[in-house]
Amino acid sequence: MNTEVLEIFRQAVEDPGKEVREWKEKKGGKVVGFLLTDVPEELIHAAGFFPFGICGGTVRMDQVEAHLQFWSCSYVRNSLALALDGKLDFLDGLVIPHTCDTTRMLMGIWKHVRPLPFMDSFRLPRQVGRPSAKQYVVGELRRIKDRLDDFRGTEITDEELSQSFKLYNSNRNLLRKLFNLHEQNPASISNKDLYTVVKASMVIEREKLNMLLSELVSVLAENAGTPNDKTKIFISGTFLEPLDLLNYIDESGGAIVGDDLKNGFRYIESDVAEAGDPLEALAERQLKRIPSASYDIPENLRRHFLVKTAQQKGVQGVILLHVKYCEPENYDYYDNIQALEKAGIPALRIETEFGDTSLGQLSTRVQAFMEMVGGE
Repeated sequence: MNTEVLEIFRQAVEDPGKEVREWKEKKGGKVVGFLLTDVPEELIHAAGFFPFGICGGTVRMDQVEAHLQFWSCSYVRNSLALALDGKLDFLDGLVIPHTCDTTRMLMGIWKHVRPLPFMDSFRLPRQVGRPSAKQYVVGELRRIKDRLDDFRGTEITDEELSQSFKLYNSNRNLLRKLFNLHEQNPASISNKDLYTVVKASMVIEREKLNMLLSELVSVLAENAGTPNDKTKIFISGTFLEPLDLLNYIDESGGAIVGDDLKNGFRYIESDVAEAGDPLEALAERQLKRIPSASYDIPENLRRHFLVKTAQQKGVQGVILLHVKYCEPENYDYYDNIQALEKAGIPALRIETEFGDTSLGQLSTRVQAFMEMVGGE
């Protein structure tokens, strides 16, 4: 295993602002942050800006109490707290996708307490199966592109978009290879290191990311080792938080072979078509993403997707991660657990929280579940 490359990813997760500050000092460019992850990063990158994924972090939460109720989504609370505490002061802009009621109202608060030169929302359609959905998304992408054009001072060209598409597709392809290597041989890279790399990919310059991923995939592929003989687990939820949760799965002989997480496989599962109208290509990718609690698709309902994927991958169990106070995830729970139980797939529900999760209690529950479904 190439520990030197992995250490770069670990450090990027430990200090997410380090890479972007160095980039900004070196290139003098602008940084546009985004809440995870239904945001057309390629548009931001094509404008010459650094797309920065706000992935949460350790921060004082007392300042945010004056602006958000304690029962608001902990990811949103944590993200705003980072801004209030000065830990996102390198941002020149922000894009928030409308994926739930909390994200819909967050922009107004953020504009009031931490205004930035560029701020916009990505207004996603709720009924993604309707024929008008694609037309709506294309129009929304055009609106955001026009605003980025104005912020940059010149129009983003189709050639710039094409180059960004190729770069991001390459990023995603390499990350998918990494997932596949882990699924086939979990000894090559641990669960925690795998998702550390995904998380780091949201805060590292994408050109640099390609070089790091290429090196890591090459080394792991050369040392494939033995096939997967571990307990196969699927994890489902909005976010994987905290990463330390994965230590308990690693220690219990489990291997994560799939997920539908915004900071997991859902982030990388499909590419943008490099031919045709670029905005239509971006819209097509958005409309065909893996279903989530906030983005269900009539022809691929999430509960059916979970059962089908779990069966295809031959998993022994599913861990449902619920970020505290995430209403869409809580509403989805009954349908999901009923579908899994009907299919005979064991499942465990765990509630987590950005910045304040009791790992001791989680450890006991995860290890007990792993023992039940066949772990060590």
